[in-house]
Amino acid sequence: MVTKTITEQRAEVRIFAGNDPAHTATGSSGISSPTPALTPLMLDEATGKLVVWDGQKAGGAVGILVLPLEGSETVLTYYKSGTFATEAIRWPDSVDEHKK
Repeated sequence: MVTKTITEQRAEVRIFAGNDPAHTATGSSGISSPTPALTPLMLDEATGKLVVWDGQKAGGAVGILVLPLEGSETVLTYYKSGTFATEAIRWPDSVDEHKK
């Protein structure tokens, strides 16, 4: 009998940067394209739905997407509180270092 050992490397992804509680909530999704987890979200003023933060107004992001989306979902789950590691967040390309 031959035993084969498989060693897996676990990628340590540090999402949180503090010990503040991270609370989640659900909200109406206004996202219509595939979107990765940890994307900052803002409220669309016209529809009241959560959409990807455009990176324009510092402080405009109201949450962070918990799970990746395909773009067809009507409801999403997001973090509404917590202290996050800024390097883990999927920032829009237009965001400068000061807004992060």
